[in-house]
Amino acid sequence: MNLEDMNFGFEATRWIVTTAIGIYAWIIGRQSASAKEMLELRTRLTTLEAEMRQVPSTDQLHEVAAKLARIDARMDGIAESVQPIARSLDRINDYLLKHK
Repeated sequence: MNLEDMNFGFEATRWIVTTAIGIYAWIIGRQSASAKEMLELRTRLTTLEAEMRQVPSTDQLHEVAAKLARIDARMDGIAESVQPIARSLDRINDYLLKHK
């Protein structure tokens, strides 16, 4: 083996090592980008979970719907009880307008 053959071997080894380091750096760069994306997804998920804790459950929504139905029924009852009073007031108003 002479010096020129060893020099070629070192050059080939250097290119192989440089290529391997480049490929390794590219893979690590891709993983760190996906780690950044994972951090972003975790942040979004945590925010979504915090917001979902404030959303009422199905049972609570059914309870609100039932209460609204009861209030609607009461309002119908009140409207029916106010109608005779309104008619009486109309009659009083008519009487007062006719008999100043």
